[in-house]
Order: sequence, then C-alpha cells, then structure tokens
Amino acid sequence: MKKMFSLLIALTICFLTSAQQTVEELDIESEKAAVKNLVEEFLTAIGNHDIETVQTLFSDKANISGASLRNGKWITNTYTIQEFLERLKAYNNPTKYTEPVSDFIVHMEMGMLAFVRADAIFTINGEPRNNNLDYFTLIKENGNWKILNGSYVSVRIKN
Repeated sequence: MKKMFSLLIALTICFLTSAQQTVEELDIESEKAAVKNLVEEFLTAIGNHDIETVQTLFSDKANISGASLRNGKWITNTYTIQEFLERLKAYNNPTKYTEPVSDFIVHMEMGMLAFVRADAIFTINGEPRNNNLDYFTLIKENGNWKILNGSYVSVRIKN
C-alpha cells in the first residue's frame, strides 16, 4: 500500500511539473508573439510616417542605429530616440513605404528581454528597393514591451 501511495505521489508531482512547464512554454510563445507584433507595428508606423505611434513603442532611453551600403560605401548612423523622432518630424513631405518581414527570429530571456531579427524588403510604391536586416532589442517595462534598440543593415536590391 505504501508503494502504491508513493507511486501516486510521484506521478502527481511529475504531472504537475510537466503541466507547469507547458504553461510556461505557452507563456513564452505568447510573449514572443507580442514582441513580433510590436516590431511589425513599428515597421508599419514608420512606413506610414506615424510619429505618434512610433514614439509610444520605444523606451525613453532607446536608440536607433543603421548601416546602409550606397555606391560601394557604407554609411552609418546612430541616434537617440529623441533625435530620431525630431528628424522624422523635420520631413515636410515624407515618402511612405512598406517593409514586410519574410522571416522573424525571436530569442526570449526570462520573459523580460527579447532579441528579434527581422528580414524585410523595403518597398516604395510596390517596388522592392532594399533588403533590410532589422535587429531589435526589446525590454519589458511596467508589464509592456518597449523597443530599447533598433538597428539595421540595408543593401540595395539589384533589379
């Protein structure tokens, strides 16, 4: 009888442990989906020149960095989020674009820090212009995901 009781307790503990692990895995998958959605929201907002939405998606201490290959030379830049937003506001007649992502890779750490790689095609008026590899670091602040860093490498697509 004791062996049977011990076996039942062991099976119950195993069942509860595996059930908890499944819930945790589902939570991480849910968090990864939330991070991916936030990155897509940013790419849509920036393409539509929706500065107000862009501002809400970033941490106050965030920065944006990029490297673009133009005429055989690399051009790099880094801005604080405030500098970046001011540059966006200075454009009188911005060109709107889309940046659909063909592939996402998301790494999640403790449900608090996420690293995202988004392989996207920068497109103006339906015409593919650049292949952008976007990298984002996101952090959860007060229960909400915020972009802490956005970086990209952009290379022209040869037509």
